[in-house]
Amino acid sequence: MEKKLKINYNKLASHYENDVDTKSFNAYYERPAMIKTIGNVKGLKVLDAGCGAGYYLEWLIKNKAEKVAGIDFSNKMIDAAKKRVGNKATIIEANLNKKLPFKNEYFDLIISSLTLHYVKNLSFTLNEFSRILKKGGRLVFSIHHPIMTYLYFSLDNYFEEVLLEDYINKVPVYFYHRSFNDIFDALNKNHFLVEKVVEPKPTKKFLEVDKKNYIKLIKKPHFIIIKSIRKNVKFYNNY
Repeated sequence: MEKKLKINYNKLASHYENDVDTKSFNAYYERPAMIKTIGNVKGLKVLDAGCGAGYYLEWLIKNKAEKVAGIDFSNKMIDAAKKRVGNKATIIEANLNKKLPFKNEYFDLIISSLTLHYVKNLSFTLNEFSRILKKGGRLVFSIHHPIMTYLYFSLDNYFEEVLLEDYINKVPVYFYHRSFNDIFDALNKNHFLVEKVVEPKPTKKFLEVDKKNYIKLIKKPHFIIIKSIRKNVKFYNNY
């Protein structure tokens, strides 16, 4: 499944590079709320985990992060991101399901936009984030809202973790539905204290460009954003 997902995201790289910046769900829904939640990045060492075509890398650079790194498991996405920001960020191919190529307690902040619902073992990935984050460092990530996946895919059991299939630009992608309980348990297990939970609402610009989906999103959530802090405890590896 992981190999298939990588192939399909390589197919989607051109779409992400050329179209997603003006796609309503990204440009006028997830991104404004995510940026507001991230806050000030000046002087920070930041990792964009699942950097895609590099939108957040460019934003981090413009907002004066001290050091910017990005990882993605799609080599085509990496190529697109490098094209976007050049040598202003360190961008490497890496798999969030495996040990990450960074030193312990290196980053001040990790951001991850609409990526963590793809990882096979959320707790393992969060354990790696905890390892490479400084004590007191922040993790800000957006994922599919569990209520959305439960309702949209007509799941029989909200509490069961299940792999689902969806389509982006007619290309199949696969992601996991996880309950709030599972998400927050994984955060707690790996030394993260939740600071803020955001259920974004579409912006006025969204209404202008996509009224049909605006009417849906203003009544029920599609994504959720979680901001957490790495606890001031000695790291120990759970795996």
